[in-house]
Amino acid sequence: MTSRPRIGLTLDADEGRGRYALGRGYVDAVLAAGGLPILLPHDRSVAGAYLALLDGLVVTGGAFDVPPELYGEVRREGCGPTKPERTAFEKDLLEAALAARLPVLGVCGGMQLLNVVRGGTLHQDLVADVGATGHEQPPPKDVPSHEVVVQPGTALAQLVGPGPLAVNSTHHQAVRDPGAGVLVSARAQDGVIEAIELPDLEFALGVQWHPEAVSRHDPRHAAIYRGLVDAARSARR
Repeated sequence: MTSRPRIGLTLDADEGRGRYALGRGYVDAVLAAGGLPILLPHDRSVAGAYLALLDGLVVTGGAFDVPPELYGEVRREGCGPTKPERTAFEKDLLEAALAARLPVLGVCGGMQLLNVVRGGTLHQDLVADVGATGHEQPPPKDVPSHEVVVQPGTALAQLVGPGPLAVNSTHHQAVRDPGAGVLVSARAQDGVIEAIELPDLEFALGVQWHPEAVSRHDPRHAAIYRGLVDAARSARR
């Protein structure tokens, strides 16, 4: 029996309670796709050791912002709280994974960080920057709240199909200027960038929504995690 590819999942941290945290949906999605979830506590000194264990990486989302200093801006009104320790660890790990051509999936804030490490920028606040509303849906968070349009011919389109796709959206920041080699593969109807990919790599995809949660309403979203695990399996061979 072929062993499962090992897929790293970055964790959130609750500093006040002294706990790491991760939504179960991430773990379930990796398991359902045929991968073995490996949880990654924040420690920059062992990022290389983590990477040596992994066949693929998921940079997860969370209720915090990427520090604007990382993309050459000063904080403006509307920018939310940051988690510098978590972001520094994820940035190190993501940069190393891309350099090693490891299959990577960035979810929500993980997509934003993927763009930033390629030299791109973010809208610090969609309402303040471009007047875009409707991207922070109320509970339940797994229910689709708006559509994106997936661009034909992209890696994302190969997974979920081109054209309209209903997604769940909980974010107030988004990609503004795509970084070097970053291809926009989906946008919301208001023009906000909702998915990016790196065509120079075998699998490097970022989605602004949470496919691990919304897949119970539309099974096409599960193909995103299957694509990651399949790419990880191929890379091992």
